[in-house]
Amino acid sequence: MRRYFGLFLLVSVLFLTSCASTSKIIEHANLQTKVTLVEPIFLNVAAPKRTAFVKVTNTSDVQGIPLEDALRDRLSKKNVVIVSDPAEAHWIVQVNVTSLVYQKVGSMGQEASQVGAVIGGIAGALIPGSGRDSWIGAAAGSIAGNIVGAVAGSLVKVESYAGLVDLQIQERLTQMVKGKMKSEVKQGTSTTYTTERDVESEYQTYRTLMRIEATRTNIDLEEVKREIAGKVADQIAGLF
Repeated sequence: MRRYFGLFLLVSVLFLTSCASTSKIIEHANLQTKVTLVEPIFLNVAAPKRTAFVKVTNTSDVQGIPLEDALRDRLSKKNVVIVSDPAEAHWIVQVNVTSLVYQKVGSMGQEASQVGAVIGGIAGALIPGSGRDSWIGAAAGSIAGNIVGAVAGSLVKVESYAGLVDLQIQERLTQMVKGKMKSEVKQGTSTTYTTERDVESEYQTYRTLMRIEATRTNIDLEEVKREIAGKVADQIAGLF
């Protein structure tokens, strides 16, 4: 009877302690990416000359994101001709991957450690012998189970990468536009130096920001790079 009660308790604890973490890990079994354009941009899609100069930079800690190739491909599919000289382009598209930071959302380490301790304790207590032997076995089993569970649980974790992408698009106009450029330079903690100047340009400039996020159980950085590049390129190409 004692053995059956121990097995029942073991199954109950396993179910109750691991249910939440297991559901989270299953939920993120596949890579989930999200790209959000903070402020919308509206371009003249009826432009007589659909040419673009594309420049992509990456100042984040994660290098090797194939964004430029993906963006050129998506724009070409929108009948935009990519040119190598910005003076020949109707649109000048500049993109910079500003940041991409790793984050660990959670793991099964703590829950698995607790479950392992319970399993080990019950297994130790079921060792035949006197009451004293059972207590010693339970303690030893609990310690061993805690360690093994923590190690096993730490191998399964939900991870994410989050970052920012700056986007600037300059659209050539048929006539010059006038405006003011204002610069503010802080000097110390209480002084700001401000300058203004009149400018004329044949381009209308649009700037916005994109927030990116990718989440998966035991995430693969190379997969994240490819997926982010494709999603960001799709968002930008969708403006044309």
